[in-house]
Amino acid sequence: MSDLETLTFRRPDGDKAVWEVEMDPGPPEETRNFRTRRGLYQNFPIAIRYAIGGENAELPLENAIATGLRMLRRFDADRHFPWERGATYYPWQLSRLFGYEVDRDEPFAITAEYGAPIEQLTSPLVSPDDLGKFAGGLILLEQLGISHRQLRGNTLHWDPTSRTLQINRFEYARRLGEPRSRLAQVPTPADRTPREWASPEQILGRGFIDAGDDLYAAGCALLSVVTPGGLHIGLGGRPDVAASGMPWLGQILHGVFDAPDARPTATELLRRLGQIMGADEVPRHEPDTLAEGRRAYDQLMAAKGQPAPARPARPSSPPPNEPPGGHPPFASGPDDPTGPRAAPGQDGYPTPHTMTGPGASTDPETLTRPPSPHGGSTSSTRPEKRRRRGRR
Repeated sequence: MSDLETLTFRRPDGDKAVWEVEMDPGPPEETRNFRTRRGLYQNFPIAIRYAIGGENAELPLENAIATGLRMLRRFDADRHFPWERGATYYPWQLSRLFGYEVDRDEPFAITAEYGAPIEQLTSPLVSPDDLGKFAGGLILLEQLGISHRQLRGNTLHWDPTSRTLQINRFEYARRLGEPRSRLAQVPTPADRTPREWASPEQILGRGFIDAGDDLYAAGCALLSVVTPGGLHIGLGGRPDVAASGMPWLGQILHGVFDAPDARPTATELLRRLGQIMGADEVPRHEPDTLAEGRRAYDQLMAAKGQPAPARPARPSSPPPNEPPGGHPPFASGPDDPTGPRAAPGQDGYPTPHTMTGPGASTDPETLTRPPSPHGGSTSSTRPEKRRRRGRR
């Protein structure tokens, strides 16, 4: 029988909340830096992730909170929980921040997480419709201007009920255009293993973060779930598309593993898969508030006869996808839902009948315990920083 536990925390809008959560039985998942407990609240499966590794864990957790708040704001979903009056749509392809508490010895964040890690899949996903839904979250990250940087076998969850892939764990996410830093556990791209999906430039930690970084990792993830025996690595650490045994997949993934400037966009990848994202499913546009200052600086440099510094393009929210063309029609039919759009069912899992569309680990460590068997005013600042006692 599940135990009830009282959680006191801060909502995304900054107000305090107190929940009685039905906790899953059994030990938590634990790594060197994080402890994760799972439970159920309002029929939503939630993960409570505690930072237990000091600053090495607290700073990534605070980064995940800041990223979660940013994603909520872009969908105007930070003022209400999904079950409250006035709640707005938030994509189920992205784990949703429900709350956080950082002013304690073991800070934590609460997120809604569905499904089970794809590394636990027992059979390949071979349906083109499933592959399209599998890739659905990529365009959202690209439009949000965020790179996850840790797309791996246990940060990507597949929900077999809604046929939806959910992206979890944003501890190491960064804004597009920021300098890269190394997170990979291999020294060079040639040393890649089937569990290492980082792009070559991310492995080396050079240049600026680009949406193509996640696209490369997502291509590896896609191959890992369609290839019998998992992802195959070819010469030089390059993922082997032919090993999937699906000749048409080469057309879908064409260019994904090429140099960064030759890769397709996430929008193009979804177009190849026959997926169309409606205007109500994309984040609201976020203007570049520094654009005018950059233009003035560039004009000043031009007046001095100096070239303007090269900068990676800052992404903005593009218009909804055009209808797919030039590729096999893999689009879902009107009766084939692509992601949860309503509150979960009474059985504690999302019901699809009202849907209309949507060695590495979750951090650079190895889990020491097995994962769970089942799968106000707008806050515009980072979560309040707690005073770290006994640290300088």
